[in-house]
Amino acid sequence: MKNYISLFIIILFLPFILWNIIAILPTFDDFTTLQSPHFTPILSNNLLPNDSFWRPWDYLFGCLLGKYTWLFPTLNHICIILGHTLNTIIVFLLCRNFHFNNLSTHIATLFFFFSPATLGTTLAVDGLNQTYAVFWGLMALYVYLNNKNKYVLWPLFIFISVLSKENGLAWAIIPPILAFVFYHTDKKTVLKDIGIVFFIVFIYFFLRITLRTPGTANDDIYLNNTIVDHIKDLIQVLSYTWFPVDYISIVYPPKRNWIIAVFTMLVIIPFIYLLVTKGLKLICQQKLLSLIACFFILISPHLITLVSIMHNYAALSMAALIVAYIINHCELKNKTVIITFILYLSACIFTDVHHFIYARKSGYLGKQLALEVIQKTGKPIDDVYCISIETEQPKYSSFCVQNIDAFAWGLSVKHYTGYKWPKNINDTIISENDTHAIPKMIDSLFNHNYQCIWIVDHQNTNVIKK
Repeated sequence: MKNYISLFIIILFLPFILWNIIAILPTFDDFTTLQSPHFTPILSNNLLPNDSFWRPWDYLFGCLLGKYTWLFPTLNHICIILGHTLNTIIVFLLCRNFHFNNLSTHIATLFFFFSPATLGTTLAVDGLNQTYAVFWGLMALYVYLNNKNKYVLWPLFIFISVLSKENGLAWAIIPPILAFVFYHTDKKTVLKDIGIVFFIVFIYFFLRITLRTPGTANDDIYLNNTIVDHIKDLIQVLSYTWFPVDYISIVYPPKRNWIIAVFTMLVIIPFIYLLVTKGLKLICQQKLLSLIACFFILISPHLITLVSIMHNYAALSMAALIVAYIINHCELKNKTVIITFILYLSACIFTDVHHFIYARKSGYLGKQLALEVIQKTGKPIDDVYCISIETEQPKYSSFCVQNIDAFAWGLSVKHYTGYKWPKNINDTIISENDTHAIPKMIDSLFNHNYQCIWIVDHQNTNVIKK
């Protein structure tokens, strides 16, 4: 039993976690991603590379939701939590592969499962691709280390991973690195396998180019960051990965609470101090350096392009293995290590719960606004124009969203009418300083045969009928 205590704790919590997370409702771009219901034929250009993305699994999932709209977003949440749990189990098994002791294995497993760095993925409706890019990447690593058919399964799982999300390609190089360091694979085999990695990368980009839908272009928003932006992104990744402070109490002004923020910081200090002091003593060891290198390899696609809170999940499994390695070589008494980690874990769980509460509030805000507009509209209509008035109202990722984001430019109404109406929604976002132009806009829009105009700001909804 003691060999599996961390998994037992997770399984014990899992029904409660899942029951609560499925109550989180969609907001913002949850309604626009391929992981939301859409009604195009399965065999369409969306299966091919398009713009900056090639995510056929997302598209097929959205087709399923389009057929059974009542499954959205519950099925999303179930699949994401299932994937996160499977990822946790693989982290546990990898710790066993690397012969880490029970204590370090359990700490790494719980660190990964409860880390607030997961929240941008596990509390999101659209976190499916991030979850399964990591899952298939971890599977590629596991079969490479354990399966005789690794030269079939390893490339296969990498392709499944990268078709979930582009950062999955980074997993291709991870197995040869860790096998060389932990399993002392000979250099000839490593060089051969690195050649296979280059071949995998070549085939992927060859397919991206040759299968690309004509007339599409890359989205330059992902390549416009400055050096300062990249530094900020790196700080964000490291902060969310290692410091489970209650960030709502810091970065969201309406709920800023320095007492809570300082408390969560204080309780994590003993464990962080343990990791840093012991880690510095081990820093010259090849195995620890390889794990650190793999951490940065896995997060590098996002550091090069764009980092959001969701992207912290990409390299978290390597962070867990780093924790396991350090604890495995820690000469402190188990009791001391356990006490420091319990304090750290308590901060994780507090931060998890606090973020969950606000993610659920944001979802219910969107539902409330949609139902209010449905009531004011009075009857099903076909053509609607939505005017969203942008204000200085603060926001924090998908946890604490503005009214206009919760309303999702009118798309939330379509969701709460069972995707029956309206048939067409067009929208615009204007500054609160430009509201004087709204009367002229209304006249013009009615002349273009819109039946109704929805206006949403940070406080109210207004419905103007033709």
